[in-house]
Amino acid sequence: MLRLWSLVLFLGIALAASAQQYDVLIRNGRVVDGSGNPWIYADVGIVGDRIALVGRAAEGATAKRMIDAAGLVVAPGFIDMLGQSEYHLLIDKQAVSKLTQGITTEVTGEGESVAPINERLIEENREFLNHYKLKVDWRTLAEYFERLEKQGAGVNLATFVGATQVRRVVVGDADRPPSAEELRRMEALVEEAMREGALGVSSSLIYAPASYAKTEELIALAKAAARHGGIYASHIRNESDQEMAALEEAFRIGREAKVPVEIWHLKVAGKQNWGTMRDVVAAIQKARASGVDVTADQYPYVAAATSLGASIPPKYHEGGLEPFLARLKDHAQRAAIKRDLAALSEKFENIWLGAGGPDGVLVTSLLQPELKKYEGKTMAQIAAMEGKHPVDAAMDLV
Repeated sequence: MLRLWSLVLFLGIALAASAQQYDVLIRNGRVVDGSGNPWIYADVGIVGDRIALVGRAAEGATAKRMIDAAGLVVAPGFIDMLGQSEYHLLIDKQAVSKLTQGITTEVTGEGESVAPINERLIEENREFLNHYKLKVDWRTLAEYFERLEKQGAGVNLATFVGATQVRRVVVGDADRPPSAEELRRMEALVEEAMREGALGVSSSLIYAPASYAKTEELIALAKAAARHGGIYASHIRNESDQEMAALEEAFRIGREAKVPVEIWHLKVAGKQNWGTMRDVVAAIQKARASGVDVTADQYPYVAAATSLGASIPPKYHEGGLEPFLARLKDHAQRAAIKRDLAALSEKFENIWLGAGGPDGVLVTSLLQPELKKYEGKTMAQIAAMEGKHPVDAAMDLV
C-alpha cells in the first residue's frame, strides 16, 4: 500500500510539472539563441524575470500571457556594442528607442565616459544639463551606477572608462603629452574605474582632445585596464585614407599592453576608399594570426553620425569649448579652416570632405528652437537658405 501511494504521489508531481504555470509562454516560434545553430522551433516559458523553458511546453501548460509566435523569430535581447545613452537613461529611463529595436543591453563609453568627472567638465556641459534639467551628483563610476540603479533603467548598461575622459580630468584639453606624474594619475583613475565595473579602457582618436594622445600614453592606460582583466576598445585614429596606419596602432597597443582589442564600428570612410574593406579585413586577420586578440563590430547602415563640430579639424579645438568658439569667430582662423576642409590631409581625417562635402552632411538634431527649421536639411541646403559659403554656414551653426 505504501509503494502504491508513493507511485500516486510521484505521478501527481510529474503531472503538475508537465502542466507548469508560466507568467509568459511563447509558442511555435523560431528560436535564435546565438549558440551557432541558425534556429530551432521551440517554445519559451518565462517565470518572473527568468527563462524557465526553451523547448517543447507540455500540452497542458498554462500562462498568464500566451503568445503565438508562429512565423516569427524569438531571440534574446540584442546587445548594442556601442551606444551613447549614459546620460539619456537618466533623462528618460524607458529607453523606448532601444527596446523597440530589441536592444536590452547597451555598451557605452566611447573615449569619453560618464565617469570619472570633475567640476570643470560638469560646467563645460552646463548647457546640455540645464536643457534637460539633469543634475550630475556623481564623480566616480560606482556613484553613477548607484544613481542609475536607484532610478531604474529600461535597458542594462555596461561601460568602458574613456582614455579621453581621464585625460580631460587630469590634463584638460591641451595638445601636449601628460607629465610622468599626470600619467600615473590617469592610470590610477583607469584602475579605480575598473574596480568599479568598467569593461576596459576606450579611445575615440578621431576627435579632439583624444587625438592629442600619443600611442605610448594609450599603451600605459591599456596596461592599467589589463591588470584588472579589461580590454582596449577604440574608435581608431583614422577610418579613411590613413586607416591602415590607424589599425596598426590598435594592434600595437594590444600587443604591448597584452590586452584584447575591439575596433568599434569598423568601416572605410570616404568615397575615395570604397572597395578597400578587403585590405582592412586582411590586416585584422594577419594581426590575429600573429597572436593579437583583435575583433571588430559594425553598425548596419551606410551613414555615420557625429557632432557637426567634429568636422572642424582637431587643432582648432585645443583648449576646450571657449577657445574653439573664439577661433570660429576669428576671420583669419575661419579662412584657415576653409582651406583645411578643401582637401584631404594626412594630419587629420577630413570627415567633411569624406562625407561628400556640404551635400553629404545632413543636420539631424539641434537644441535651439530657432534653429529647428534646419533639421533634416543638408549643409548645402542650409547654406543656400542663408546665402553663405557652406563652411561658413557650418561654422555659424556650430
